[in-house]
Amino acid sequence: MVVQSTAWKHMMLNGSIVLYGKTRILDKNSRKIEAEGFEIIRFDCREWDGGMFHQEVAEKLSFPVYYGANLNAFDDCLSDLPINHIGILLVFTHYESFLAKHPELAIDILEIIQLNSWRFLLKGKALMSFIHSSDPKITIPAIGGMVPEWNAEEWFDKDRGI
Repeated sequence: MVVQSTAWKHMMLNGSIVLYGKTRILDKNSRKIEAEGFEIIRFDCREWDGGMFHQEVAEKLSFPVYYGANLNAFDDCLSDLPINHIGILLVFTHYESFLAKHPELAIDILEIIQLNSWRFLLKGKALMSFIHSSDPKITIPAIGGMVPEWNAEEWFDKDRGI
């Protein structure tokens, strides 16, 4: 009997969205997830507005040409995303910038990711998201009934320098 590593399952215990402050820890955990068979897709959110989000997501996730560049289309295309590995990890760096400029859109995007994460789990696949913020006090409201929490190494305030 082969025992498979399941670090990704432990990271998803409190939802599919995990917060990170230190890039060193983000990169380490991303490599762990990749070693378990995840495809990793990275986004830098510093300059995002609504249009830039849709453009970059459509390009990096290979959405069809008819992608409507709105949240309903994002939900539809994300739900149809082919997962050829165990799962996909979406890494969003500097999310605090996007959240500050477009709070409603930034939260709605995470809601859609969380909802689709559950859908994929029912199909035996995984969709996770690591949210990086240089603000150690960032708060994100409940997403799909679960408040995104800090990763295990930064869970305590003191670990984030607070």
